[in-house]
Amino acid sequence: MKIESNLTQLAIKLGLLGALMNSIALLILFYLGRHPLLLNPLLDARWPLYGLFIFFALQSYKELNQGVLHFWQGLVLGGLVYLLMAQMVAAFIAVFGSIESTHFLEDYITIATQQLITNKQALIEMHISEQTITDQLAKLPHTTATNLAFDYFLKSMPIGLILTLLLSVILRRKEK
Repeated sequence: MKIESNLTQLAIKLGLLGALMNSIALLILFYLGRHPLLLNPLLDARWPLYGLFIFFALQSYKELNQGVLHFWQGLVLGGLVYLLMAQMVAAFIAVFGSIESTHFLEDYITIATQQLITNKQALIEMHISEQTITDQLAKLPHTTATNLAFDYFLKSMPIGLILTLLLSVILRRKEK
């Protein structure tokens, strides 16, 4: 029972710390003039941050458990860490985006609209219909901070899952 308690405590501690670091990264990117929700997904700050905090959680748990980390423990711990990080940062986005004086939501809508208009021909060549692009342009002005938060949360799931699977396999070690 102590092992599961350590697992939960570690997940909460590192998940909350990771969420704080992720929120700070979002703020830094935003105030440097790069809207963090409109970056290339491969350049997203979630990849290194999720990887770092999942790794530290798994490594710390392995040390607490005398060098033993089963695959299922890695999956549970990594899953809890990235889910907590994603939920907390999504909540931060919902609150920060709803504060009009930050212009977070307004900038998102403006930049996303410009990107769609600028890249319209390239998108059509990628077999995205002109009607789909027109529909997206019509929907953008009605975007809310909650929409952005939910989208961020959903896009965090595959990132966290991939990193959890990889790190759980790499760090697992069974009893001899």
